[in-house]
Amino acid sequence: MYQSYQEIEFARKHQFQTGDVSPDLLRPWMTIRYIAVSYAVPQEYLFDAVGIPPRRENSMISIARLNQQLGLGTKNGEPIVLDRIGEAILAYRANPVPTGLIERQVMGWMNLQYIANSTGIPTEVLFDEIGIPANGNAYIPLDVLSDKLHYEGGPRSLVQAVQRVVDAHSEKKPQ
Repeated sequence: MYQSYQEIEFARKHQFQTGDVSPDLLRPWMTIRYIAVSYAVPQEYLFDAVGIPPRRENSMISIARLNQQLGLGTKNGEPIVLDRIGEAILAYRANPVPTGLIERQVMGWMNLQYIANSTGIPTEVLFDEIGIPANGNAYIPLDVLSDKLHYEGGPRSLVQAVQRVVDAHSEKKPQ
């Protein structure tokens, strides 16, 4: 519970919803999942950059603990993994590569920019097809966005709507 509060407050304080978050704000308490959605970089891309298997349990532990498990040590007092992730964020921003959703489905903690970057479906398409305004909403988690917009049916309905768009566009791609 405290970690969720910490994550929300940190994101609010540093205006993560703007989508222009500096890698300088990376912290050892963050998880791969938190970083992926906050910076809109696919988890799989971050896992590859760090050199660890893309598994759910790996995405939910702190960077400090992950660094310790990998036995990587520190650089300037910070976990080496944090430095690698910062470099990966900058590399991804310079050359975005859709990797797919590692979870294989849309989830409420995701935001539309993260989904777009992971799937290769432009955010404009996602917003248009689910029928919500894009202005200032790309980096807001779907659970929070549904409340903000009073989305009919709530968070579950919004997640399902986005999933339908992702599924429809995935079917259009050549195999």
